[in-house]
Amino acid sequence: MTVAVSEPAWLAGKRAAAREVYESLPVPTNREEAWRYTNLRGYDPDLLPVEPLALTLSGEAPDGVRFQSLASAVAESPDLLERHLGSVVADSEKFAAANQAGWQDGVFLHVAPGVHVDEPLRAMVELAHEDTAQLYRALIVLEPGARATFTEEFVATVRGSLNVVVELVVGDGATLEYVTTQRHHPEARQFGTHRATVGRDAELDWVVLGLGGTRAKSRMESYLAGRGANVKVTGAYFLTGSEHADYDTTQEHASPDTTSDLFFKGVLADSARAVWRGVIQVDKGAQRTDAYQENRNLLLSHDAHADSIPGLEIEANDVRCTHGATIGQLDKLQVFYLMSRGLSHTEAQRLIVRGFFEPVLERIASAEVRETLASALEARIG
Repeated sequence: MTVAVSEPAWLAGKRAAAREVYESLPVPTNREEAWRYTNLRGYDPDLLPVEPLALTLSGEAPDGVRFQSLASAVAESPDLLERHLGSVVADSEKFAAANQAGWQDGVFLHVAPGVHVDEPLRAMVELAHEDTAQLYRALIVLEPGARATFTEEFVATVRGSLNVVVELVVGDGATLEYVTTQRHHPEARQFGTHRATVGRDAELDWVVLGLGGTRAKSRMESYLAGRGANVKVTGAYFLTGSEHADYDTTQEHASPDTTSDLFFKGVLADSARAVWRGVIQVDKGAQRTDAYQENRNLLLSHDAHADSIPGLEIEANDVRCTHGATIGQLDKLQVFYLMSRGLSHTEAQRLIVRGFFEPVLERIASAEVRETLASALEARIG
């Protein structure tokens, strides 16, 4: 792995340490519980040449906001990066270590204390050269009392691989709306680790949309570090053909009086497969935790398959933690009813799918973000 930027010693040291970890770890196999349902047999990440990151940033950054490429921030904001980069996501996992060792660019967003950003700030990454890889890293830091919306979109129009690491630091009393979407070629892979640390009385509204890809694996972890922290995670995915997506979510409550609410819905057609594994973790002393997780899957064919695995790990005694999961085929009676009203079978199916996703869209606070994701889902539905 080579890096094209002039780097300070602290960053070079982080890269060297991560490279040692990466080289010491094998490619994950089904023998590891986290990868039990996602088979990477025959995949060697070292065989794909790493392309420069194709990154586009857009949005107005008012006073008190730094919104720039991560590579330029290394030179312009070294103190902030040294303090935060690598503080949220550890390099103990194969793909996260590869990202730390080899990233060339990404996004740095820093919002000063008390500053509110009214318009969403956006990043887009496009993989357009077949059988290549890109490494993307993002560091999003909201200081106490700040407010912002950050959206990122990953698009792969060809077969290839994206390695993604996103670190979110939400300071005390801050509010972040974070939206991450992927629209991928059926043979594109995305391996991602997204992790947030949420401070006292802070709020994180996290939205995820997955459309396409194969053997895509996303680790999504929320660490509710401060008393009164609140995290809401909303996810939707629609897979067709032989596409495969794996979502591994964790809601870790480390302080008292914290709240988390996770709600994922997925539609699978043809022989597509989805895996969702969710864990609510309540640490010792995190009393009065209120946590919920739910995953619902709609199968449009008998060859589609979903695995839904909720879990609880609770070390406090004054908590309310619940979960739910369902996997079901398209309701034939609903289809018959709609067809009896003049719709074709295809039209009836589309209408049912739209209705299935509606509760997900209703959870999105920003009207602009809600409309954008609704349009992306509508294009996938056809």
